[in-house]
Amino acid sequence: HVFSSSFSLNLNFKVMNTDGTGRRVLVEDKIPHIFGFTLLGDYVYWTDWQRRSIERVHKRSAEREIIIDQLPDLMGLKATNVHRIIGSNPCAEENGGCSHLCLYRPQGLRCACPIGFELVSDMRTCIVPEAFLLFSRRADIRRISLETNNNNVAIPLTGVKEASALDFDVTDNRIYWTDISLKTISRAFMNGSALEHVVEFGLDYPEGMAVDWLGKNLYWADTGTNRIEVSKLDGQHRQVLVWKDLDSPRALALDPAEGFMYWTEWGGKPKIDRAAMDGSERTTLVPNVGRANGLTIDYAKRRLYWTDLDTNLIESSNMLGLNREVIADDLPHPFGLTQYQDYIYWTDWSRRSIERANKTSGQNRTIIQGHLDYVMDILVFHSSRQAGWNECASSNGHCSHLCLAVPVGGFVCGCPAHYSLNADNRTCSGKLHFPPKQTKPRGESRVLKTLYSMLFLE
Repeated sequence: HVFSSSFSLNLNFKVMNTDGTGRRVLVEDKIPHIFGFTLLGDYVYWTDWQRRSIERVHKRSAEREIIIDQLPDLMGLKATNVHRIIGSNPCAEENGGCSHLCLYRPQGLRCACPIGFELVSDMRTCIVPEAFLLFSRRADIRRISLETNNNNVAIPLTGVKEASALDFDVTDNRIYWTDISLKTISRAFMNGSALEHVVEFGLDYPEGMAVDWLGKNLYWADTGTNRIEVSKLDGQHRQVLVWKDLDSPRALALDPAEGFMYWTEWGGKPKIDRAAMDGSERTTLVPNVGRANGLTIDYAKRRLYWTDLDTNLIESSNMLGLNREVIADDLPHPFGLTQYQDYIYWTDWSRRSIERANKTSGQNRTIIQGHLDYVMDILVFHSSRQAGWNECASSNGHCSHLCLAVPVGGFVCGCPAHYSLNADNRTCSGKLHFPPKQTKPRGESRVLKTLYSMLFLE
């Protein structure tokens, strides 16, 4: 038989033979708004938007009953008998031997893993890896195994337009990234959930960004505004740290345990600079360099690493910019860079690859993954990349807003724009008062941006 519903003024259910004969009305009264219906055994089931119910009717006796009601926003439904399974495949037998997901294809079964797991060499078992690579591309952020090149998985994020800088906070399993098209800084858990924009205003070209995992602060360098700023990880308590004599700041790296931040500049005189994490004690470490990118720190061996887009080299120095060495040359277009254990990992735009080599000799070069276009940033997700301790790691240094690490194990309390530090050197006060927020008419964007710059910089 064929069952149908009518959505005319007189809603009803009809039944007929498959050749169109024997047509009759099965139900014709008190059906305000049918949406979905299904058939199982001797009954027809349907959802009703107006009654907010799931109902059924016997297909021969026309006996009708309400199964459940008071369910808003009902859409489609499907009735099935879980005890009557038609057909079989290898996944039906002990999950095909897979520890997690068994996927059946015409070629045979394939074991797969949920997000956050990796398939080991037996191609059956999924484990949580000790460490893995994260990288950003224009429209997505992906993770890849350090051990095998067949585990390239996208983090399920929505709305990514042009992801650039990337970092993570290992304690709560979140990733942070900048989007230079949306002009935002966002974060989400590693499974893609709880996505939120933490900084949405006053950004132009945020190419550099780093997480202070001890003070729970977020630092970023904006090539467009020529500023280095800081906020809490949720975007609150924002403060400009460095703005004078900045010329296109690019890559940014933090050393919270020692109280220093490092960045590269791509302006008229490219260089690598260092300052305390409150913006003080600024100095130039590496003056003779091209457009340095991918700045990263080997925390165990106390070395800086960077790629040079003008010389096509990967170089290293000590934390003072001395003892400078070329680690890898003959690179077509190195861009992003990170370090983990005995290796450096970098991206190459010309080769469309992620590669690795020994961090001291540059030997044993290996392609980890190929066929990747425009990988913007790369890092290794592992707790060893976020170790150490400082005073800000304990109760925010008893600061009311920002706790900013400085050298020799110290810290200073910082205040967001419009606030000033009180005599106790811990709390902030003196917030300026502004008119209530209103919807701005068209054409006021430039005025607001100018006002923002004045408030943050003066």
